[in-house]
Amino acid sequence: MLESFFSLEKKVLKDENGIQEFQYRVTNQSDEAQRINKIEMYRVESLDELGISSDECKFFRSGRHKNDMPSVFTFGKMDEAMMDALGGMSESGDKVIAGNESEQYRILSDQLSVIGNDHNYVLIGFMTGRDQLLETEVLVDQKGDFVRLVTSVTFNIIVKPGQTLETEILRVERTDCAEKAIDAYAKEKAIQNHARRGLRPSVFCTWYYYGLTVTYDDVKMNLSEMKKKKLPFDVFQVDEGWEITLGEWRPNEKFPVPMKQVADEIKEAGYRPGIWTSPFIAHATAGIWQEHPDWKLRNKQGEAYEFPMNDTVYNVIDITNPETWNYFTQLYAMLTKEWGYSYHKLDFTRAAILYDDADYYDPAITIVRAYYEAVCAIRKGMGDDAYFLMCGGLYDPLIGVVDAQRTSSDVLSMWSSNINKDGKTAPYTIKQNILRYYMNQWWDNDPDALMVRINENMERGLRLTYGLLNDEEVKTTTVNQFIGGGIVCSTEPLDKICDNRLYQLQHVMPALKSTVSPVDIMNYGRFPGAIVVHMNQTDSYSITFMNWSDDEEIPVYMRIVDYIGNLCEHAEQYRWIASDFYSGNFIKDLSINDDICLCSLKPHASTVIKIEKYESDKPYIIGSTGHYSMGAEVSRLELTEDGLALEYKNSFDHPVTYKVLLTNNDVVLIER
Repeated sequence: MLESFFSLEKKVLKDENGIQEFQYRVTNQSDEAQRINKIEMYRVESLDELGISSDECKFFRSGRHKNDMPSVFTFGKMDEAMMDALGGMSESGDKVIAGNESEQYRILSDQLSVIGNDHNYVLIGFMTGRDQLLETEVLVDQKGDFVRLVTSVTFNIIVKPGQTLETEILRVERTDCAEKAIDAYAKEKAIQNHARRGLRPSVFCTWYYYGLTVTYDDVKMNLSEMKKKKLPFDVFQVDEGWEITLGEWRPNEKFPVPMKQVADEIKEAGYRPGIWTSPFIAHATAGIWQEHPDWKLRNKQGEAYEFPMNDTVYNVIDITNPETWNYFTQLYAMLTKEWGYSYHKLDFTRAAILYDDADYYDPAITIVRAYYEAVCAIRKGMGDDAYFLMCGGLYDPLIGVVDAQRTSSDVLSMWSSNINKDGKTAPYTIKQNILRYYMNQWWDNDPDALMVRINENMERGLRLTYGLLNDEEVKTTTVNQFIGGGIVCSTEPLDKICDNRLYQLQHVMPALKSTVSPVDIMNYGRFPGAIVVHMNQTDSYSITFMNWSDDEEIPVYMRIVDYIGNLCEHAEQYRWIASDFYSGNFIKDLSINDDICLCSLKPHASTVIKIEKYESDKPYIIGSTGHYSMGAEVSRLELTEDGLALEYKNSFDHPVTYKVLLTNNDVVLIER
């Protein structure tokens, strides 16, 4: 509740077609400056208030940071889906479950939440997010039953006498289709904030094998191998490990040449130079603290905050000080315009916004607004043409500022490990990526790196060097890049990896234009089910299926209507052909209501089934060892007087076999 010296006025901006959008104006009516913390915008004390039955009522929970676990769970079921939503994921993957004195659990969601069941849902989403931290808190009891929902914004600033503030704009929408409401919500925010998206580069990143041990020789070797093998990456990105320390942005002894020379060599090899930085934290020995000791973020007792990362502790820059914004602009102008790096991966920027009790330089600016201004200063320094990937920061304030955002926690090349309490690793990061699909409207989603190497022995003393995925698990982690809908990224020691695993990249490179849509998102189990990827170029649909079971092989039964009925207008008027990528099985001349089964999936396996409109007088690609789209990379497929003409844009120097169905029902194999 607000103190009595503040007045609160609700301003309704839209109220039509089941959608209400509103914000609050809050004014300090006193004669003295006052602190304002949190403003409650929406409260529900029972599901009856929403007109929603408690029977099998679902909740979609998003998360503020990449490490938070988005989840869809059912009230009243304390199962694994609920546990994923209780708390989040730390950098190590451990989940935290926080109970309060009443033995109730808090489930926190950020910019988007959906609640409901059986074609009766309510979407609660913020249409703006550049000034305050956003939060929808759901309380559940020990049995997981709904107790209360409260949506709030946090200012945590000092307000002058007579000063008026406005909250973010909140949308509350009643809908019979959660997916359509989420899609419309995401599209509106993209337009409103002038989202930057669609470049979708393919990136070689050094981190997920070399880690902090990366050297100039590692860079040179991999560049040489990329050229020799003609791997069509767009970007070669040098990740953490090149710098003296965080805050001391000069090369260390492992990089004995100027970083400008490294960028020049990357360009000469035919790739765009990329570099990793983490601008909001710095080591105690970094020169920035000697030059600007007052920039260090401290608590009210004067103690500097410490941010642990990669077995080292760093101090945090107070980004409410506008002098730091000039520093960020100068730093990224140097990295981009002097050194030549036009692809930037920024990490751990959430460090600057984690502390509620900080003694900020400017107590009158919200930490979200300061974060936005600081990132804009970075964008100003690197310029509008640079590609900007944010990894580990806030989501909402950066729509229209960054080109890409990480959608999952850091990956490992293993299905399970002791990092998570119940042993899951790949399933968690894939789940994060899938449930953030709608963010592809705002930027290029980054599902993190694909690692498909075989390596049972740790190298360089790094867990990152393992390659413990079996052949079925490799299918699923590769499919995860396909359904990301944005960046394709990989890290491998290119002088060691076998061709069979390396050329899994052909399935996902280049990152073709597509639209990603989960099917029946509110009714999954713990892990998401089928995902539809609409290939814009060919107007075909690639439906991905994943088997999350550890021990059971499952057949894939499907009806086309269940997957594209809401995506393709007048789908019932067409005949269809379905082709399975891995088995090579196909069925033609289908109606959308036919029941079919093209394959079964072993534990942890995935497949991609292409669905496209069928006409008996045309040839069709019904199988491929190349791209998962099975044809979106093909520029020409037709029958001529001279036979079958097939032209494709696959830039890998590695053979691809296409399986083609002819009009006379013959099937031919064509190798390119």
